[in-house]
Amino acid sequence: MWQLSAALGVGLILLGGSFKLYYDKTEAEKQALRGELQQAISNQAILEGQIQSQNQQLEEQLEREKQNQKRINQLTDAAREAEKEVSDMRQTFARHNLNMLSIRKPGLIEKIINRGTVKVNEDLSAITDPSQLN
Repeated sequence: MWQLSAALGVGLILLGGSFKLYYDKTEAEKQALRGELQQAISNQAILEGQIQSQNQQLEEQLEREKQNQKRINQLTDAAREAEKEVSDMRQTFARHNLNMLSIRKPGLIEKIINRGTVKVNEDLSAITDPSQLN
C-alpha cells in the first residue's frame, strides 16, 4: 500500500513539475507576444506618422504643381501675345519700304526722325530731372 502511495506521490510530483514547466513556458510565450504586440503598436504609430508626413508632402507638391502650371500658362499667353506683336510689327514694316521712301521724300523722313529725337530728349530730361526727387 505504501508503494501505491509512493507511486502516486511520485506521479503527483511529476505532474506538478510538468505543470510548472508548462506554466513557465506559456508565461514566457505570453511575455514574448506582449513584447511583439508593443513593438507592432510602436511600428504602427511610426508608420502612421510617416504616412501622414508623406501625404502632406504630396499635397504640397500638388499645390506647387498647380501653381507652376498656372504660371506656365501665363507665360505661354504672354509669349503668344509677344509673338503677335512681333508679327504685327513685321507686317507694318513689310508694308512700308523706308529705303524707297527716304530716297523719294527725304524731308518727310527727316521730320519724322527729328520729332522722334525731340520726344526722346524730352523723355530723357523728364526721367533724369533732379527736382522730381523732392
